[in-house]
Amino acid sequence: MSGQVVTVLVLVILTGFSGLLGATAVQRLVTDLTATQTSVTAQVIGEDTERVMEGNSRNRHWVEYRTVSVDYPTANGTQRAVVRSDDARVGASVTAWVDDGTGGVRLDPPARPDLWQWIWAVVFVGLTIAFAWGLMVVVRNRPRASISE
Repeated sequence: MSGQVVTVLVLVILTGFSGLLGATAVQRLVTDLTATQTSVTAQVIGEDTERVMEGNSRNRHWVEYRTVSVDYPTANGTQRAVVRSDDARVGASVTAWVDDGTGGVRLDPPARPDLWQWIWAVVFVGLTIAFAWGLMVVVRNRPRASISE
């Protein structure tokens, strides 16, 4: 294979990979920016623990999280959800946040996208544009085959 073919293949792979990462970062950023939550008063009715395997391939371990069951009002009646919480006590009324799109429930107020989400979205979109530009330059400037007589 010639050096130019290898360069084109590498640029195609890098463009595709950074494009995939950029699209994912932008999609998550847009989802977080457009998500709407409704604040409701929920009643804590029970508690339990959730056991989760965490870590990487070399260091896996079990971690226990405290969960609480909450009842909260909706347009269709009362719904129940299980959420992680270290401080909600059984019998207490708490403020719960219900995601209008997914129906997910959380006890902590929703946070807006942080600086890192913006940085990753901008960086990967910029890399994708740079790799695509480089690919176009390499393909456009390829040596022409000449026919000599």
